[in-house]
Amino acid sequence: MSAVLTPPLSAPSPAPAPATPPPAPTVALAPAVQAPPQPFRWTLKDYRELAKTGFLDDKRTILLDGVLYIVPNPKPPHDIALGQTDDWLRTVFVAPGHHVRCQMSFNVGEDTDPGPDLAVVAGTRKDFLAGAPRVAALIVEVAESSLFLDTTTRAEKYATAGVQDYWVIDLENRVLIVFRDPVPLPAALGANAYRTKFTLNPTDTVSPLAAPQAVVTVSELLP
Repeated sequence: MSAVLTPPLSAPSPAPAPATPPPAPTVALAPAVQAPPQPFRWTLKDYRELAKTGFLDDKRTILLDGVLYIVPNPKPPHDIALGQTDDWLRTVFVAPGHHVRCQMSFNVGEDTDPGPDLAVVAGTRKDFLAGAPRVAALIVEVAESSLFLDTTTRAEKYATAGVQDYWVIDLENRVLIVFRDPVPLPAALGANAYRTKFTLNPTDTVSPLAAPQAVVTVSELLP
């Protein structure tokens, strides 16, 4: 009897290993950039609230484009010119209809109070119980150390507010600089400027636009 030989059973082939996914690409994260320090811009509301705290009681301040400036205390020549001009304006605008404000608030927009030395304003003082005026018939600044500011930034602000007549008493050069005819600058600038500017010597005379019958010699305003 012959034996039947069967081939040996072979072990099953191992299942192929699952494919390894490629590593995810590494994304480099940019470091966080901290914003640089920013200036704090004051609004008129902030400025008025700060004044209520008494912090500004011993300081003369103005607010221009949200920036708070500490103004040096005036010297005697400034006070004399301011007082003489104030006295004269009160004789001119004595009748009801206007009054003179000396170193009081004047609002220009929402972030500017130039703090004019003198402002001739229509109406009575009680008309401004709720807030400072925004319109004036005449504004006068006495420039002791502030001539550049008075003839640039302040002039622009008063022109933007529609002040038709703006005077700067220049103590150093002993002249009166008169600005008139505010006109709009290009729309993108959002401001006005004075079209007319002229300088008067001590022997010259001038009249306010709001009181053309009143005449003063420049020397009467100077110390």
